[in-house]
Amino acid sequence: MSSNNQVNIKCAALAKIVLHSARWSHLAVNGVLLGPSLDAGKTSELEIVDAVPLFHQQLSLAPMLDVALNMVETHYRSKGLQIVGYYQANEHVKDVVPDFVAMKITEKIAENYDSACLIMLDNRKVCLQMESNPLIVSQVTQDGKWKNRDKSCVTLESRSLSSVSELLQKQVHQEIVDFDLHFDDISFNWTNAPINDLINSFVAA
Repeated sequence: MSSNNQVNIKCAALAKIVLHSARWSHLAVNGVLLGPSLDAGKTSELEIVDAVPLFHQQLSLAPMLDVALNMVETHYRSKGLQIVGYYQANEHVKDVVPDFVAMKITEKIAENYDSACLIMLDNRKVCLQMESNPLIVSQVTQDGKWKNRDKSCVTLESRSLSSVSELLQKQVHQEIVDFDLHFDDISFNWTNAPINDLINSFVAA
């Protein structure tokens, strides 16, 4: 993996990660990242266009994780997207270190997407007026070691921070749905279509 690879993150991905964590701020949360299906990840840039919230009750390698991942892959394959990474926000605000589960899930994703990344959310940077990127991005290097990407190699879509700040101010995080909710009640839409529409309207404004 080249150290020069650029990681570009769309507003929708940042928003879902932050909103998911904000809704269950007292718990750890996780999810997967989506990007274009391009030659099994062998590309000079990694583009993260969206995120899908998974769980807030138990972050594990349980059978329900496999069910959720299969549902995500099936749904987004027709849209030309695939799972390109994993995100997690830990229970304690100051804890930004990926645990065993985070690394194992990301390694599993990397089996199908070489440039897969792991994103940890730094909740110390999440507020109603966000000014700096709260995402810590890491990838597995060619020698098999995890390495944080330099901030200069990680780019957020224009207006992402202000848009996510506005979403938090409007309490939109109370509407985010993950697979824990969906598995309890299938009427909850895990694709978060209404929030997607709202995010798109902010970015286009």
